[in-house]
Amino acid sequence: MSDAVNGAAGAPTTENTQALIRRLKAGDEKAFDELVTEYRERIYRVAWRILREDEAAEDAAQEAFIKVFRHIGRFEGRSSLYTWIYRITVNIALNKLKRDRFRQMLPLGDLPRRERRPTADPARMAESSEIAHRIREAVETLPDKQKAVFTLKFYEGMSHREIADIVGCSEGTSKANYFHAIRKLRTQLEDLR
Repeated sequence: MSDAVNGAAGAPTTENTQALIRRLKAGDEKAFDELVTEYRERIYRVAWRILREDEAAEDAAQEAFIKVFRHIGRFEGRSSLYTWIYRITVNIALNKLKRDRFRQMLPLGDLPRRERRPTADPARMAESSEIAHRIREAVETLPDKQKAVFTLKFYEGMSHREIADIVGCSEGTSKANYFHAIRKLRTQLEDLR
């Protein structure tokens, strides 16, 4: 995946991205602000799709940008900057899910959880329907890797090659995880057909 312009106004070109990476590696704080401005919404959205909580997604996105800033010197350019940031975000979100599951095993009582949407557009409002609620619940039951692959493919529209780069697996493994996720979701949601 490249960061070349795909017809979208304001999208980063390969040259602009390479210049941004050089500036980041040089410690330019303005470059970091530009990076956050460019990728903030997409990073938040992928974290939210995995974690399903505003505060947790915001924390994961912030942690991802901090890691990018601290470790930009290690970025070798084997993948695009965008893919590298997504991989960091997905790993942070998956690790947070694991930590949260462990904490839920501890007897802390029933703490109320709030679920809000990132924006109030019609697509988000439609998610409040009973069918969408059932689908979200079913997705939550998927193993972490399947959930990440399903989220990136179904909600973010990424290719299996991009997903493989982000999740850190082969393209075939990405396809297999997606296939198994779909099969499990179909089984769980059979009565909705």
